[in-house]
Amino acid sequence: MLVSSRFRALTFRFDVAAPSVEPIACCERLFANLAVASRAPIHHYRIDDADTGYELRLDGHLIGQAAELSRLVGDLAADANRHAVSSSATLTLHAGGVERDGVGFVFPGASQAGKSTLVAGLTRGAFRYVSDEAVALDWRTLAIRPYPKPLGLDRGSWELFPELERRACAGGADEWLVPVDADAVASPCRVAVVAFPRYEKAARTSLEPLRRAEALIELTKNTFRFDALGRRALRVLGALVREVDCYHFVIGDVDDACTLVEELARSPRRSDAAST
Repeated sequence: MLVSSRFRALTFRFDVAAPSVEPIACCERLFANLAVASRAPIHHYRIDDADTGYELRLDGHLIGQAAELSRLVGDLAADANRHAVSSSATLTLHAGGVERDGVGFVFPGASQAGKSTLVAGLTRGAFRYVSDEAVALDWRTLAIRPYPKPLGLDRGSWELFPELERRACAGGADEWLVPVDADAVASPCRVAVVAFPRYEKAARTSLEPLRRAEALIELTKNTFRFDALGRRALRVLGALVREVDCYHFVIGDVDDACTLVEELARSPRRSDAAST
């Protein structure tokens, strides 16, 4: 039985065991940006051959089966991400995020809001990758801790990024999981802009300023474990919206959306002007 490197998804630490090189190599590539040298206690995924294809276990408990290895590794990635956001010691937003010149741009939203597609488009340019699904904030400083999980793109976005097909190394029939190049991963940064994306086919792409009270309500809807975290989370989110510029973000075309974010990156912050 071969064993992979150790990985850390936020505070969730794991490795992967498998009977052959292929699944280990796939995991090593997919989670390369999450590799750690720490010897802290970890959880153990195990991939085994089965009559129907492959089986996946976590700490000895069967959690999945699949006929194709790429699908099973995709299930492993999704399971590790679930454990990451449920056990994180940070305040974690259900959001995509990018960084440019030390400035963070965060895009909170529900599934299918266009987060991953927007992040993929921005990182094709001058922005660096924070995450496509979970943006972790330090409770005290509000700084972003990058979480460079594999980028997940649904079938509807594939035609926009044909260059990523050859790099996708896991997923299923309707998803690519793409490892992000190490030099494209963000550095820790401060949030400057929070924009709530909403994909609308054929709509005019637009950014509209959002009142801070409205932004706070939307953030509470897009914070993992908000109900369990309670008043502390509400207090920190309130501090966040006082410091950043907040927007509604209607996305009809990803290239137009990236152009608007580029313009934001070059413009003075509204919050800076308000504080002078």
